[in-house]
Amino acid sequence: MSDLDRLRHLLLNDEHEALARAQQRIDELEKTHRELADLLPGLVSAAPREPMSRALATPVAAALGNAVHENRASIVDALFPVIGPIIRKAIAEALRGLMSDLNQVLEHGLSPRGIRWRMEAWRSGVPFAQIVLKHSLRYQIDHVFLIERDSGLVLHRESSPGLPDLDADAIAGMLTAIGQFVRDSVGRDAGDSLEAARVGEHVLWLLDGPRASLACFIKGVPPNSLRIVLGDRLELIHAQWSESSDESAPSDSTLAASLDPVDLVAASAALDNADGAPRKGPARWSLLIILLLLLLGLGWHFLRNERWNERVAGLRAELVAHPGFLLTRIESRPWKKLTVVGLIDADAKPLQPLLDQTDLGDIKATLDTRGFLATDDAIVLKRARRLLQTPAHIELTVVDGVLDVRGQAESDWIAGHQRQAAWVAGVQQVHWKVTETSDGVANARVQLDALVDKLASETILFGKDVEPLGDVETQLQHIVGWLDRAQALAAAAELNLHLRIDGYNDVSGADNVNAKLRLARAQWLRDKLLEMGAAPKLLQSVALYTDTDAGEGIRGVAVRLQTAGKNP
Repeated sequence: MSDLDRLRHLLLNDEHEALARAQQRIDELEKTHRELADLLPGLVSAAPREPMSRALATPVAAALGNAVHENRASIVDALFPVIGPIIRKAIAEALRGLMSDLNQVLEHGLSPRGIRWRMEAWRSGVPFAQIVLKHSLRYQIDHVFLIERDSGLVLHRESSPGLPDLDADAIAGMLTAIGQFVRDSVGRDAGDSLEAARVGEHVLWLLDGPRASLACFIKGVPPNSLRIVLGDRLELIHAQWSESSDESAPSDSTLAASLDPVDLVAASAALDNADGAPRKGPARWSLLIILLLLLLGLGWHFLRNERWNERVAGLRAELVAHPGFLLTRIESRPWKKLTVVGLIDADAKPLQPLLDQTDLGDIKATLDTRGFLATDDAIVLKRARRLLQTPAHIELTVVDGVLDVRGQAESDWIAGHQRQAAWVAGVQQVHWKVTETSDGVANARVQLDALVDKLASETILFGKDVEPLGDVETQLQHIVGWLDRAQALAAAAELNLHLRIDGYNDVSGADNVNAKLRLARAQWLRDKLLEMGAAPKLLQSVALYTDTDAGEGIRGVAVRLQTAGKNP
């Protein structure tokens, strides 16, 4: 070895050895890296579960997030066969529960309990369905924990049959920590503590005692009576704790009997029934009073509506019988609005007086009418008189659409109106029996005498006071026509007419009472004739006769015509 090599060895020997060791380590790492794929499953299986889970949580979550973001469609397609049945099952269960709840709502709708729940809904302002669901939804106590308050240790636990066990120590530690946090950070008073919380589908109720706290995991909607039962059981446990000589917790058998979930639910139901028992009497009386008031209100409402319907029905009957009016409909809102809709002939009598005499309270009936041509005999007769302008000695009658024209008239009027009679709307056939007048004055006097006799034979009968018997509308129409014709005949006969109305009564009653009754009946006929527009000049100077006992003891009224020669 040369001096140079020895010098190099002395100077670089340590570096060469370090490089050799580094190279050897690199070779071993590369070999381990190549073998890692085969060794990794075994290493993962052999690793402790908790540390491994914590170590893999972050990268797995990040990888899953990236996969969902980049390959969303593929992941949805892969999960669809699993998610679909789960969603359908969840929807079916939800609908089944909803139908059950709705059945309970319908079952309790009209029962005494349902009425009491309706009162509760009315007082609280909560919908009735929610009140029913609150009282009728089933609930279940899944887990009960008795936790020592100072140490946070679980003294006893009970679970419903068939449920998996929970990590009691972890739950006790969590509840203790949360309760301490609430007392230290949120509570304003010394007694503030966590009383309830929601954990998934469970409702968590916490009740604190001097030495222990009670924690219940409840599924469903528990009633308030359950909290009372839990408080009683917790007080009982503390009482047994204090009675113990060594102040040790009660035995497991005692705690199991006190904290059994099934027994707690039964005790809550019994408390609900017991709470209703003492108030049964007062609640029943108050319920009866409420029902009585409700029935009185409904009865008053129905009676009021029935009165309205009777009056509307009476008005409907009068409108249907009104000549020249065709009723289409009546728009009615009881004691609020009434509108009569229909068709009316121009020659018909006005409807407003008929509406005004109907008692509808403060409601004023309104009319909504359209014009049309009526075919009622009375309307056709009035239309024929208006269009034909009949002379006084021509008599018109209409029966079932047949116009009968008879009497005597001038030849000019006959020539101008004989064909026109058939053109009157509503006339189906014309019986023309009109002759030409030869001696106008003589004929007029003959016809006037016959008309005076006809009027004298027409008497309107009354039942009581001024209430006519039957339908006198036809009689009044005949009298109106005869009076109009009498005026025309009197003018043609060169005579003056004087009209008198005689009121009659039977033989019973005092004289002064009968005199007033005869006058009232005569005035009634005069007013009716004026209302119908008959012979205004005659009626303005009509004489009302009441001091007569004529009429052979009948209750009635009659019209008398007297003729006299004209003053020169």
